[in-house]
Amino acid sequence: MHDHRDGEDDRHGSRHERRGNDCCGDHHGEGRRDRARHAERSAARGDGPDTRFLQLEMSEVLYAEAEAVTRPAFRELLFEAAKARLRERFGDKITGLAELAVDELMDDVQTSLDIEAHIRQRNRERSRTKDRLRDIFGARDQRPRGDEGEGGDGEGGGGPD
Repeated sequence: MHDHRDGEDDRHGSRHERRGNDCCGDHHGEGRRDRARHAERSAARGDGPDTRFLQLEMSEVLYAEAEAVTRPAFRELLFEAAKARLRERFGDKITGLAELAVDELMDDVQTSLDIEAHIRQRNRERSRTKDRLRDIFGARDQRPRGDEGEGGDGEGGGGPD
């Protein structure tokens, strides 16, 4: 069993070594997550009390969280600023382009819906044609069995050989 009291982790070195090896500051929580997993496994095995709730270096935890959100927040601000600048420079054109694209899309949707309705109508008509065809040939099947009509049933010959 390994001693993890000082934040030491046999896979990653001390917490100070791990921090020095972090290239961008995005992985500060890995050692804590590893220790939490280890504590969870220990608690599950009954090796000791569950101390996952303890955060002895809360300031570092909070700072790591702050670091984790800065890049996405900055990216979001850049995105908002870019949108504002585009509106400022091309507002009417952007609106016109959007309206054109929406109008074209809606025309395509309406055309597709019209075609679907036309196909459904044609399928209903075709179904009626099949019913009529069954009626026509169904009447032929209702004739008495002995009355084969001209040419018989095409099997050639009469009785058994």
